[in-house]
Amino acid sequence: MEYYFSAHTRRPDPQTKQPNPDELTETQLKPEAQRVLARLLKPVFGTPAHPKVDVEQAGLQFPEDRELASLDPQTLAEGSRLYRRFCIHCHGIVGDGRGSTGRWLNPPPRDFRTIWFKFRSTYDPSGALALPSREDLKRTIRSGIPGASMPSFALLSEYELEAIVSYVIHLNMRGRLEHALGKILVERAGLSEGEAEGKDALPDLLRQIVESWTTRRKLVKKVPPAPRWPMIEAAATPSESAELIRRARDLFVNKGACVQCHGIDGRGDPREIPENAQRRDFWGNVLPPRDLTQGVFRGGSRPQDLFWRIRLGIAGTDMPATDEKQLSDEEVWLLVNYVLDMSRTRPPISLAE
Repeated sequence: MEYYFSAHTRRPDPQTKQPNPDELTETQLKPEAQRVLARLLKPVFGTPAHPKVDVEQAGLQFPEDRELASLDPQTLAEGSRLYRRFCIHCHGIVGDGRGSTGRWLNPPPRDFRTIWFKFRSTYDPSGALALPSREDLKRTIRSGIPGASMPSFALLSEYELEAIVSYVIHLNMRGRLEHALGKILVERAGLSEGEAEGKDALPDLLRQIVESWTTRRKLVKKVPPAPRWPMIEAAATPSESAELIRRARDLFVNKGACVQCHGIDGRGDPREIPENAQRRDFWGNVLPPRDLTQGVFRGGSRPQDLFWRIRLGIAGTDMPATDEKQLSDEEVWLLVNYVLDMSRTRPPISLAE
């Protein structure tokens, strides 16, 4: 079994509807160029049965970094074995989300070959999009994604979960290098010229990709303790509870601007907000905002999960991040309480309220 080339799709330009220039398809990369690309990638990443990440190609040694320490051949081989048993039919051999059953699923399985991982607890101090931590990936594999076809693998051992996480990181590194080298081949007039330039560029490109996974490039956003949890249910008096709800609803409607996508009642109904029917994710899939009243939160329904979603956003979607200048931690906690309260008990809220 060998890795193969699979198109790197991107969302069309929302305004012009023109193809995204960052897209890389089979039409652009002809079979001869695909074979050149395979020759460049195989020495670095091996095969599905014998995966590796040969960072020496980039002149690197594996640092003492938890994100990278488990990318040894033994762990990757076990991760690949488990991936081919449990994951390949949805996520595909190369991690493109186009496995044999993936095409029938909505939402589609995740494409692991980009920096766009939706559910994470990390941020990059520079403002760039941060990759998830190993713990973020493991949490998703262990818990599954409610409301999607991603099941829970909680019965796997800790070592097995860690091995799959390592293999997903391997697929991410390979896919991102494939995209970068493929663009070089497409942009050069001749394959020989493109292959030579790809060989020259490979060490620096690989170094950048490997280092993007190190913990020093991203920090876990620590969830500050709630002023009081649960705020609304723990209110000392009915009037205090009503005041907390009023403040939270005011944030939801005004300062937080949540109603622009989720609607005044939290349902995000496209019949009331027509733009929601046209919203798409990074890969071009139709993705309307979450109906908050259903209580199904794909990134997790723990209070801290919702705090991360509001503070860090959901990468690859229209759900934006917020910083402390936009919403304080206390205000984020108020919104978390309000969303959880809405999903359990709250009837539709009219504008008159």
